[in-house]
Amino acid sequence: MRHHLLAVTTLALAALPLAAQTAADPNGDLPPIGDPSPPPDGAPPHLKLIDRDDLRRHAYWLADDARNGRYTGSAGQRATAEYVADRFKALGLKPIGDKRGFLQHYPLESVGLGPDTSLAFGDVEVTAGFAVLPHGDDDKINLRGKFTWCGNGAGDDLPSLRGRIPVVALHGLGGGRALGNRVQALQRFTAIARKLADRDAAAGVVCLLDDDSVYGDTLTTGALQPDHPMLQFGNGRGGGGGARVPLFVVNHEHGRALLAHLGVEIDPERGPGETATVDDATGALTIVVTRDKKASATNVVAVLNGTSKKREAVVISAHHDHVGGRLDGDAFNGADDNASGTAGLLEIAEAFAKGGPRPARSIVFLSVSGEELGLWGSRWFADNPAWPLDRIVADVNIDMIGRAGGSDEHPEMQVTPSHEHAMYSSMVREAVGLGDRFGIRFTSGDTYYRRSDHFNFAEKGIPVVFFCDGEHPDYHQVTDTPDKLRYAAMESIARLAFWTGWNVANDKQKPKVLGKQAAW
Repeated sequence: MRHHLLAVTTLALAALPLAAQTAADPNGDLPPIGDPSPPPDGAPPHLKLIDRDDLRRHAYWLADDARNGRYTGSAGQRATAEYVADRFKALGLKPIGDKRGFLQHYPLESVGLGPDTSLAFGDVEVTAGFAVLPHGDDDKINLRGKFTWCGNGAGDDLPSLRGRIPVVALHGLGGGRALGNRVQALQRFTAIARKLADRDAAAGVVCLLDDDSVYGDTLTTGALQPDHPMLQFGNGRGGGGGARVPLFVVNHEHGRALLAHLGVEIDPERGPGETATVDDATGALTIVVTRDKKASATNVVAVLNGTSKKREAVVISAHHDHVGGRLDGDAFNGADDNASGTAGLLEIAEAFAKGGPRPARSIVFLSVSGEELGLWGSRWFADNPAWPLDRIVADVNIDMIGRAGGSDEHPEMQVTPSHEHAMYSSMVREAVGLGDRFGIRFTSGDTYYRRSDHFNFAEKGIPVVFFCDGEHPDYHQVTDTPDKLRYAAMESIARLAFWTGWNVANDKQKPKVLGKQAAW
């Protein structure tokens, strides 16, 4: 699910002047999670094909470290798109993407790092485990010579840095990952760049001595990394820095090695010392920032044709992207956000394709990228629909369905638009009623109405329903891993999403907007 603080973080940033693989065997080292629950009485027979073991199998593949956080446009995200497309193909679904393939491409501009970007010292060459806070979209820095130790980069007694490679170290930033601390981290980088520029530096090296800190997390969304550019879609978030000079930020491992090269001692409690004992430490810093105006990212889209009303369609959507990896190589696996929803989408597609009779209306299965960056993939689909927009009767969106509250027998979830929302519809009312059949208790999720891919359908006047478990302590953290998902509850929620789509696809009437109501 898109972070609700993205716009604020982006403003803070402005201040800074694979081939698809086979799903893992769920019976490997994973503990048993019980047999699938019997579907409620009167449920479509298809529900039996949506089971917790298959949900787990997909989630573990999607949230594996090999995907490195599925950042939009990265190798991990492209492999994920191919994984989804391969499963759609195996189910016999009809591709309706570009050139009648499964992939739908949308255009981006990309500001990234050239392959020569690196830092060298002694016998070490740093080509991974770093990030660059750029000065502009076309930085080209090539410095060779002596390093100059600049402490924490805050002192007023720095020497002239012309022709030198300044080295700064940052030792932790308390207070957790709250917005204020992320902004504080960005401001700290900005201040370092300004201080170095004032002393005529062309660039600087910043050593992070704590990878598991807000500094490292902030760089995941606010800096360039290999295979992790800054992207721009339409008027969305873009690249280009604005930092006074570019900063080459290295992780804990490389930072400590560089400080040792300079002879800077590190106290476990107080951080690095004030002096460097090696006066003639040398190295080389190369930064190449490039802009690609013809980059792209991908959605995956397929359809199961209906019967008597096959010209009309219900869209079932989920995003498969996440926010990438951290400098230390730890991935933001995004197991709940949104490997859980993508696993649900794949199981729902299998149930529709293989579980029994086809519905009257067609079912469009939409797996999008770019959600975390601003709902980009679904916006592209809504503006460039692979199925005529005036014949889409509803969107059922699933994003973060793996960490429901309550118990497995009585999960607690959020749904939007709720009965307190102007876009509350007959579809949501029926979904909440069906939830009772699974023991699911729903509360209002209206705070997320604009924060996931259903919103781009709602903007077009299409009735939507969005199932979500809400934020939790692992949300957008490297700790959002598949072992924490509650697969029995996921099974119920995915089955509910199927049943909701099934009923809409078979109803004689299209869903109706009811407006605000006194109760569900």
